[in-house]
Amino acid sequence: MFMKRLTWFCDAGRRILSGAIWVAISTAAFGQLPPARPTVVGNLELVASISGDQPAGIAISKSGRIFISFPRHDGDVQFTLAALRNNRPVAYPTAELNRADVRRPADTLFSVQTFQVDESDHLWMLDTGTFQFGKPPVPGAPKLLEVDLASDKIMRTVQLPAEALVANSALKDFRLDFNRGRDGVAFITDSAPNAEALIVLDLATRRTVRRLVGSPTVSAHPGRTAIVGYEPLLVSGDGNHQEGPTPWLVGLNALELSADNETVCFSAFTGRRLYAVNADLLADFATDNGKVSASVRNLGDIGMAGHFVLDAKEQLYFMDMEQNAIYRRESGGRIALVVVDPRLIWPDTMAIGPDQYLYVTTSQHDRRAEFHDGTELRRQPYGVYRVFIGSDPRRALRPKTRAGKE
Repeated sequence: MFMKRLTWFCDAGRRILSGAIWVAISTAAFGQLPPARPTVVGNLELVASISGDQPAGIAISKSGRIFISFPRHDGDVQFTLAALRNNRPVAYPTAELNRADVRRPADTLFSVQTFQVDESDHLWMLDTGTFQFGKPPVPGAPKLLEVDLASDKIMRTVQLPAEALVANSALKDFRLDFNRGRDGVAFITDSAPNAEALIVLDLATRRTVRRLVGSPTVSAHPGRTAIVGYEPLLVSGDGNHQEGPTPWLVGLNALELSADNETVCFSAFTGRRLYAVNADLLADFATDNGKVSASVRNLGDIGMAGHFVLDAKEQLYFMDMEQNAIYRRESGGRIALVVVDPRLIWPDTMAIGPDQYLYVTTSQHDRRAEFHDGTELRRQPYGVYRVFIGSDPRRALRPKTRAGKE
């Protein structure tokens, strides 16, 4: 009996000691946790509430005019390009231009994704040329348009030749470099699944080349599933070609051109990594694609960023859909948080205004039905917000020898 009691006492002592050690370890571990980040960082201001179609792109003129794009994510839209007037979107430059017409693919707008304003206060837009996201582009419809904001007149239309595209091309973003070629070149991202490429387009000759095709730097990396709105971002199965929910993966999407026009930075959307490549190599049509791919530099991890914007101080701004946040990568490589706010529900596209504010659209893209077993969770209105950054925009500048108005 004595031995049984002694055994029980020893076992109980071990359990108590074990519990004390676990409590000590768990308490110590809890004490090691970093302090909780505030739910809101930065002063995010509402600029406009938008009801209707899902917004995406944003651009701001030198005088402060705000433009918003409405890509054909769901098919038909009221208009794909708008100017904000009294905080309401109005078809721009005309309602007629916004009526897509397959008989006049070069003269009407189909689906404007992104745009930007150059130093001459001309608005440039990228028309993906599609009637619905994921559908093949209409022949002759993918193009760049240049509009003079002083007169609201179209100055130039540059159609992308058929050889620049693939059957499932999904044009996303672009940057202009007026220092190369006779009239400049455009760098355009194409996130076509399994055929991602960085397109170089000569604006004068319309000669093109697809760069980085097959490179892992532009592919949709399999790996960690995106967590957006506290839920894994999974595409619902369709019962035919797809049996169940699969992780949402998108390749090459965002890009930016350095202030000296020497470097193009880019990222695969779900790749969460920033890369850089020499612009001279990209734009030299005689350079082999293998050499271009081999020259890509890895600049480190970033968040799930769908868009970049560069300010006059050479600081790169990028959003993070998983964090409802926008970050800034400084010229030395240091990354700083600019703003985090629960209202940033899928921050889509950014632009810096002449007032030194960073403007951003929120598209609620993660709340679309295909991510929630067919249940539509987007709630209107959508928001356009801004946060003060104290820096001017960096705009594409035309050399004086090529622009008589400069």
